[in-house]
Amino acid sequence: MIEKDKVKRFWDARAQTYDSLPFESIANLEQDADNLELKIRLETEKVFAWLPQIKDRNILDLGAGVGQWSFRFVDYGAKSIVAVEYSEPLSEIGRLEALCRGVQNIEFVVSPAEDYIADRSFDIIFISGLFVYMNDDQAAKLMANFIQACHAETIILLRDGTGIEGRYEINDRFSEHLNVHYSATYRSRNEYLEMFNKAGLSRIKDENMFDESCSLNKYPETRLRVYLFKVK
Repeated sequence: MIEKDKVKRFWDARAQTYDSLPFESIANLEQDADNLELKIRLETEKVFAWLPQIKDRNILDLGAGVGQWSFRFVDYGAKSIVAVEYSEPLSEIGRLEALCRGVQNIEFVVSPAEDYIADRSFDIIFISGLFVYMNDDQAAKLMANFIQACHAETIILLRDGTGIEGRYEINDRFSEHLNVHYSATYRSRNEYLEMFNKAGLSRIKDENMFDESCSLNKYPETRLRVYLFKVK
């Protein structure tokens, strides 16, 4: 069972790696330099191949971390991005990075994703590595609220850890890779599809992020998976 306060402390502490790890590593947790480069390349290729045209689109980035994906949307010509992140230290890193890069069209919002109520609709909603750190109550609240950010043509891309044989939970287990205790809930593909279907969204397509032989598939119980949805 995910303890949301403990998970938030994990992410707040992650901000302390700002000066010791590459920017992209802070939120995606890949700390091996070669794997990080491979992961960024493969994920960027797939995500932008699946998304519609980014140029001049308004994008909502839920679970934005330090804005690592938001900056990629800027590079692809997005009109505006709202980057919602509940860890204030991570969001502050994003703001500093935007200043350094001269980026002015990312709005960083400090809020739990499930509590964020949009005051406008977005062309694309990007949800990245978020549900895996949510308990069921948080996930249900998010699904109830974020649909308000959709219009009839909104496309939603979910990038999240998925249990292969069913839901797979890690409860406060020590991670040698991260050198901290770690909790996560990897929902099954069917759980994700059911959640989004109940929220009024229909699946366009979904598949594993990486080919089965890829070295980035580190754990036999889970896979990083990408899902594309549209409004029914």
